[in-house]
Amino acid sequence: MNVGMKPADLLSHRLFSIFWLLLLSAYVLAGAPLASFHGDEAMQIWMSHDYATAFIYGEPQRLMSAGPFDIDTEAQLRILNGSINRYAIGLSWHLAGFTNGDLPAPPGWDWGLDYDTNAAVGHRPTDALLAVSRVSSALFLALSVWVMFGIGWQFGGSLVAYLASGLYALNPVILLNGRRAMMEGSLLLFGLLAILVAVMIAHQRAQGRRESWRWWAALTLAGGLALASKHSGAVFVGGAFGWVLLAELIGRRWRALPLTLAKLALSGGLVVALFIALSPALWYDPPARLQDLLAVREQLIDIQVRAHTEGAMPLAQRIEFIVTQPFLMPAQHFEVAAWAQYEPITREVDRYMASPLSGVQFGPVFGGLLTLLVPVGMIAALRRGASARAGIFAWLALTLVMLLLNPLPWQRYYLPLIPIFTLFASLGAQTLLPGFVHRLKQHPTKEPLVSDGVQPQTGK
Repeated sequence: MNVGMKPADLLSHRLFSIFWLLLLSAYVLAGAPLASFHGDEAMQIWMSHDYATAFIYGEPQRLMSAGPFDIDTEAQLRILNGSINRYAIGLSWHLAGFTNGDLPAPPGWDWGLDYDTNAAVGHRPTDALLAVSRVSSALFLALSVWVMFGIGWQFGGSLVAYLASGLYALNPVILLNGRRAMMEGSLLLFGLLAILVAVMIAHQRAQGRRESWRWWAALTLAGGLALASKHSGAVFVGGAFGWVLLAELIGRRWRALPLTLAKLALSGGLVVALFIALSPALWYDPPARLQDLLAVREQLIDIQVRAHTEGAMPLAQRIEFIVTQPFLMPAQHFEVAAWAQYEPITREVDRYMASPLSGVQFGPVFGGLLTLLVPVGMIAALRRGASARAGIFAWLALTLVMLLLNPLPWQRYYLPLIPIFTLFASLGAQTLLPGFVHRLKQHPTKEPLVSDGVQPQTGK
């Protein structure tokens, strides 16, 4: 990409890239205190006392569990949720001078009570604690913008990198969910990082170069952290491994295939090991605890479907949401319909949405244009190199399967799809832009009616 570029031009280009990413990062961080409150934030903040147990008191063994996993108990919340966000929140309030005594009352948020009752009994964290607890997730999200830039650069060059990182960082759905003291910020950072590392491995192998073991170590680290951030990080890890494998198959590197399979198997095993190492709730008899994890997850989804929806989404609606959620739907501030009646929440939602820091509200016109650019980008991707072509469609396929199995119409479950659609839309824009510019040159705008003081004819 930079072959033949003068050193001074290369330096200025890199400086501009850094400036662009710092600007987007500052935007992400600036809006975090304004984001509307979500009850799951309180649960994550309350569970951040695990940080104190493990790192302040040095007793991580107390976080182990063999059940029972009753609803909203510490054991259930530990095995149900990723650990990275809890530790990051704990580090944030620890550095800011807070203690365990400042955390909300257990279980952080009781979804069986209404908002006013939860607030009255001390389940909502103070504004200061909430703001501090959001810092880590917002930082994770800001760093994920840099990773998105890297993926765009590797996949389509500088224009795709700028478009993809900008659309990603200004997407209101990404911003709202990533800024909150929840698991989405770390999920996006480490999930996208796993994809970027896979892109680099596949790219090097496509060029006939032997990739360093450090890339495989980075893939293992990113994959383990993605799983430990949120269990749905499995779709990013699967996409990353699928990217490398399919690139190898399409490239017909048959002799190297057994070694590549061995590397993938070793890396995959280490990803699971790292995930378990970062999840003390799984330490006691990991195979049994992993079964418990799946059972608890299935139980929770059944409860959520019965309590908060009119039943599982039909297939047609799941397909519709795949198309509409990335760019056409406004940000969903809460999933429980009753929250629309609580004045403190509606006031926060209105304040956030009125702020220019809430992102670019795409609307039907711009959002529709971005949605139409996605299939254009898909067609353009078919003309990319074998590794890029195979990889991004492997990642897309796994993400679509996950979403087709999802019974809940909750927008944050569609976050893993947005980076993929953003890449396709950016590639589509890059594909159409030369033709648009050429047409403008072929058909220049008409001369103004009044030029050089000469008045036009009136026809009278």
